[in-house]
Amino acid sequence: MRNTEPVSENVELVRRIYEEHLLDGDPERFAALVTDDVEYVNPPDAVEPGVRRGVADVAEALRNTSEFFSSSRYELHELFSAGDLVVASVSFYARSRGSETEIFQEEAHTWTLRSGRIARFEWGRDLRAALEAVGLRA
Repeated sequence: MRNTEPVSENVELVRRIYEEHLLDGDPERFAALVTDDVEYVNPPDAVEPGVRRGVADVAEALRNTSEFFSSSRYELHELFSAGDLVVASVSFYARSRGSETEIFQEEAHTWTLRSGRIARFEWGRDLRAALEAVGLRA
């Protein structure tokens, strides 16, 4: 993690999300991690682009994504802290249902946290742009 500040609780929460797969499948655990007005933002070129709002709609979007792939995983490379915003540099690996070909792409995930809970998650493919959007330099 690039940061001169001590590691924040927000950074630790985001690290745990990736290490412990906290957003995979358990609706009660998911609801406990997010705010009631949580937002999930897919880029325009995603399979399902746009913004989902609220616990139920975001949980459904995550379920839809998991149903599209027979397997998927994220490899966390680095976390960048900007207070209540945390940017994660990750690699995404997945296999579509009915395919043996593994998909791979580099992604940047921007997490907005409020009172120790996820208020917004946005992903894209441009780490530099994600860092600049939260006021950090790449």
